[in-house]
Amino acid sequence: MKLTTLKSRLATLNTQLLPTMHTDRMRGRAAVDRRARWLHAHPLCAHCDREGRVTAGQVVDHITPLWAGGRDDYEANGQTLCIEHHDAKSAQEAAERAALGGSGRP
Repeated sequence: MKLTTLKSRLATLNTQLLPTMHTDRMRGRAAVDRRARWLHAHPLCAHCDREGRVTAGQVVDHITPLWAGGRDDYEANGQTLCIEHHDAKSAQEAAERAALGGSGRP
């Protein structure tokens, strides 16, 4: 009885909330090492630099988010950000994604 109920609930799941594309992403120890190498080579926040400030960056950010079709390639789609700028950018991207119905695709 419960399995039948679960199946019917899954059938009515809003598929717009499911990922619409797959982006290969490096994970595990290799990703940790890659992130460390990037931060060593690019230690300053890119946004602070544009504002004329010098601030250490702590986060490697995808310029174009993966959910929007960005690549998991730091050379082509990466930047270092401080926590403040990363949090602000993440909030903006979350609002954009919510406006698209959660799918992340226009």
